[in-house]
Amino acid sequence: MKIKIIPVFLPENQCPFNCKFCNVKVANGDVLIKSKRDIVELIKKSLKTIKKHYPNSFIEAAFFGGTFTFGSLKEIEDYLKIVKPYIDRGEIDGIRVSTRPDFFNKEIAEMFVNYNVTTVEFGVQSFDNNVLKQVKRGHSGEIAKNAVKLSKEYGFKTSLHLMIGLPLQTNEVFIEDIEETIKLKPHYVRIHPLVVLRDTELAKEGFKAPDCKDILPTLAKGVYLLKKNGVEVIKLGLQPTDSLNEKESVLSGCYHQSLKHLVFSEIYRQFLQKQVEKGVKEITISESDKSFFYGFKGSNRDLIEKIILKSDNKIERECVLVNGKVLKIFKEKIYG
Repeated sequence: MKIKIIPVFLPENQCPFNCKFCNVKVANGDVLIKSKRDIVELIKKSLKTIKKHYPNSFIEAAFFGGTFTFGSLKEIEDYLKIVKPYIDRGEIDGIRVSTRPDFFNKEIAEMFVNYNVTTVEFGVQSFDNNVLKQVKRGHSGEIAKNAVKLSKEYGFKTSLHLMIGLPLQTNEVFIEDIEETIKLKPHYVRIHPLVVLRDTELAKEGFKAPDCKDILPTLAKGVYLLKKNGVEVIKLGLQPTDSLNEKESVLSGCYHQSLKHLVFSEIYRQFLQKQVEKGVKEITISESDKSFFYGFKGSNRDLIEKIILKSDNKIERECVLVNGKVLKIFKEKIYG
């Protein structure tokens, strides 16, 4: 069942920390909720659209931005109470909450159960303590691990937000973050490369984040490892907004509106390279995966010249037919 989210972006003052990379206003644009009445109006408007265009979807009201669980229990409950009547009437199926791992405990988890919270997303960024300290994240890797475990114990769908390209975060550290994530077995992961936004501490320090070509091989490997181990990657990169697209909003880093295409093109390139090395002459691919095999703007055409590609809409996505045998791309040994 397709999940449709009604995003409620809370004010930046909900977060008690000032991470070096953070500028919520630039990242999210002018979509912040200014009153609880705004939430009701947003829900009503969104439900009309979803019911019309996406019937039979699983609908979640999602509290994003800031740190939802930073306030008092009463403040948290007041927000949840706004959504509860819609859940009771069967108009909304659950609530999605985005927060920090250091502001999540059993008391909050029990409240979430009572108000039909279905998904909890944690801004982990990295499990490496040196990286976390360098960007003034304010929590340790161990705290993040414990929060994920607690969320899963209470039966919530659990999602992690990771970053790549942070200060002190080498390629090796990022892959270690991926391996720690796999051990925790969350349901979902979002990954976005660091972009240095204007008016952040990183911008004031003159830090230059790596661009797409520098991080692409490592990011692709990380996504491959997650999917190979059953962790769904639901988002790659920042959601484009008018504020992000304004001149000089993004000072450096990998901000690309087709990042998923870039990443999957790289993974499929590695798969093709392995087949060429094995002497495979012909592959039948899924019609749905055709753009990934050819690569972003035809980036894989040099390899396709060495192998015959046929497409068939009967082949499932992320699968291929090689010498009469069905192979699942994300189960093959692509990276050493």
